[in-house]
Amino acid sequence: MNKKVEKNNQNNLNQQNQTEPKEELKTDLIEQAEKEPKKELESDLEKETKAEVKELGRKVSSFNKTYDTIAKFGLYFLTFLLPILFLPWTVNVLDFNKQALLIITVFISFSAWMFKVLISGRINFKISLIHLPVIFLFLIYLLSTIFSLWPYGSFWGWPQPVSESLFSLLGLVLFYFLVVNIFEKKEIFNLLFVFSLSLFLAMLFGIFQLWGKFIFPIEFTKNSGFNTVGGVTSLAIFAVVSLPLFLFSLVSSEKKYQRVLFTLYLAVCTLLLILTNIWIAWWLVIIVGILIIVLGIQRRDSFDGRWLILPIFFLTLALLFTFFRFQIPGISSPSSEFFLKYKPSLEIVWQTLKTHLLLGTGPGTFVYDFSKYKDISFNQDPLWMIRFDWAGSKFLTTAATVGIFGILAFLFLIGFFIFYGFKFLINYKQTGDRFWLISIGAFVSFLTLTVSFFLYSSNLVLDFYYFLMLSVLTVNFVSNKKGFILKPSSFSTLSITLIFTLIFVFVLGISILEIQRYVASVNYLQAAKLWQEGKTDESLKRLEKAVAIDSKNDFYLRELSSLYIQNINELSQKRDLSQEELRQKVQFYINNAVGTAKTATDLNSFNVNNWANRGFVYQSLIGLVNNSKDWALTCYERASELEPFNPYFLTQRGISLLKEAVNLTQDKKQEQEKLISEAEENFKKAIELKTDYAPALFQLAMVYQLRGEEEKMIGELEKAKTIAFSDVGIAFQLGLVYYQKNDFEKAKAELERAVSLNPNYANALYFLGLTYDKLNRRDDAIRVMERVVALNPDSSLATTVLNNLKTGEPALKGTVEEQPPEIPIKEEPEKQKEVKNNNSQETNKKSKK
Repeated sequence: MNKKVEKNNQNNLNQQNQTEPKEELKTDLIEQAEKEPKKELESDLEKETKAEVKELGRKVSSFNKTYDTIAKFGLYFLTFLLPILFLPWTVNVLDFNKQALLIITVFISFSAWMFKVLISGRINFKISLIHLPVIFLFLIYLLSTIFSLWPYGSFWGWPQPVSESLFSLLGLVLFYFLVVNIFEKKEIFNLLFVFSLSLFLAMLFGIFQLWGKFIFPIEFTKNSGFNTVGGVTSLAIFAVVSLPLFLFSLVSSEKKYQRVLFTLYLAVCTLLLILTNIWIAWWLVIIVGILIIVLGIQRRDSFDGRWLILPIFFLTLALLFTFFRFQIPGISSPSSEFFLKYKPSLEIVWQTLKTHLLLGTGPGTFVYDFSKYKDISFNQDPLWMIRFDWAGSKFLTTAATVGIFGILAFLFLIGFFIFYGFKFLINYKQTGDRFWLISIGAFVSFLTLTVSFFLYSSNLVLDFYYFLMLSVLTVNFVSNKKGFILKPSSFSTLSITLIFTLIFVFVLGISILEIQRYVASVNYLQAAKLWQEGKTDESLKRLEKAVAIDSKNDFYLRELSSLYIQNINELSQKRDLSQEELRQKVQFYINNAVGTAKTATDLNSFNVNNWANRGFVYQSLIGLVNNSKDWALTCYERASELEPFNPYFLTQRGISLLKEAVNLTQDKKQEQEKLISEAEENFKKAIELKTDYAPALFQLAMVYQLRGEEEKMIGELEKAKTIAFSDVGIAFQLGLVYYQKNDFEKAKAELERAVSLNPNYANALYFLGLTYDKLNRRDDAIRVMERVVALNPDSSLATTVLNNLKTGEPALKGTVEEQPPEIPIKEEPEKQKEVKNNNSQETNKKSKK
């Protein structure tokens, strides 16, 4: 019974255990139940966090895309605009503006790329040995700039050749690395298409210019030799190196409008080559034709042979114009350009390397080498006074200015890309596709431009073309990019951030300095225009502003010192100033003229122009400032050391001695004769250097005049006349001598010649009027003297003579001695100052011997 009850209790307990959870199980269920809401809460947080991360990712991706777009757009913009850009706001209308465009756009693109890297936390970079020659070239230029004769000019360029500067090379190297690392292969086609359009526009504008169809209403553009590339020869080379690019773009074009465009481009190229008809260009066309034909024959499996008709056509055309000197009837050749020939270039390079073997004299300093080492035979050339900024070719210029290391870096770059180029063209598997054909076009353009550097000098457009082709080839040669993750708070990330920050600060600083240099150039050009208009005070303020902005530029300092001297001459004619005011102003300008001239020589002591200008400043102050003669002689002597065979400096030394002799009092006859003898010696030395140097002959005649040796004086003046028939000073001096000798017929002939050369030459007009009176040509005398009075209304002497002529009295009646003084009228200062157009760096710097 008990067992039964116990059993029943056990059954009831089992049933209870079945209906009610065990305590442990209950606890697990409770904990699980408690955890369910929490699990749902964590799920919401995770969703929110994931949404935030996703949103942040979208923002980062948006920023990356924006900076990538900015970087690429900057390079597209630069590639299109640089070949066609020119601006009238600076003296150098071409290369200086192109350099500013290059630097600013490249720096913007580079900054955008850096921000993209920092925000994305990832760097994708093409690492290859092919970058080594580009880096090596830049490092050699950097070292050469550091040890340059003038580091400032070698770094910045202007007023030295802009394309040769380290600053321009920096922009080109950055452009190269940006294109290589930002653009994919398929995007290179777009970049080349944009560049091709720019090439077409530049050549089309050049054709209009050569035909005399001037599009722009700007005075300096109304010249058949002006174009947006440089000189006419540069434009022709530009067309030649474009040929392979256009030809292979035509062959690879997939759309009809592209084929039409590139056919038009080739037609414009051909027309331009025919219009320029320059032998260097035709030889380069021959090289282009041979290269394309050889490559086409070698790869017949991947190149449609029917297209070989185009290179054969250009080869035939080049042979026709080269060997038969063919000229299209009705098409005249453009004005000839003159170059420094190879032989004198080699001699100058050799002499330069003797003293600056490893790194040369510094980028852009060839003009200093030319001045110092040119042969005396240059003095017999009609263009003997022109100084060359370039040797006979870019290669020779590099040899002199960057030395043996520069030559090795240049050859290393050429050899490396030629090796990789042939290796790529031979080993590339998918030959015949568009990518392969464009690569051939870029490679042939690179080879052709390389050859041109051994035949001709260069400029910024051709250098940019060169680096663009290097960029295109590198993108094609190096396909893989290596990526690096920048982990947050890692040492590598902090290091790269610091480096990028320093680079950005450097880029920003350099950009600001470049903008300042540009503003200074704008102010200088405005000053020059104001000076031409006779607004000397306003011109002076503008030029002072240019110097204040760009105080290291010796060109502005040199011009400013000349303007101060000009103001001293103008002050002497003012009648509205008291003696004290006049004295203070003259002293102010004297101090400034001397100070700025000295600063120019201190900044750049190897520029012969600085010493010549400083010598002239002191020469102008002889009689006003003590020891001016000694300082003038010292400066001209230093100039002669820098340019030994220039007779100008010896002549100026003689003039300084004569000025000092004339200012001596009568009781210093012995000292005066000593100075005159020293001057005579300098003039004779100048004539030994250049036997037909008219200024030295003229000044030698002045020596004989001071000694009273009239026959010798007339003999030297007649010699000078035969050499420099258009020299107004010689004509006037001869006329004056003949007048004083009462040989009025000869006086009339010489004075009329002087007036024909300068119709506003008041002194020549004055003595011509007196000569007409002596020859009983009273009406002619009155007419001429009226002109003198109109030019000099304040001249009482001219007014008296005119009144005498009109009343029938002797012309000189009532004058002090009734004899004409030697210099009766103070001439108006020369207000026309030549403004060197450094777009004429092509005309002035290459249109030479």
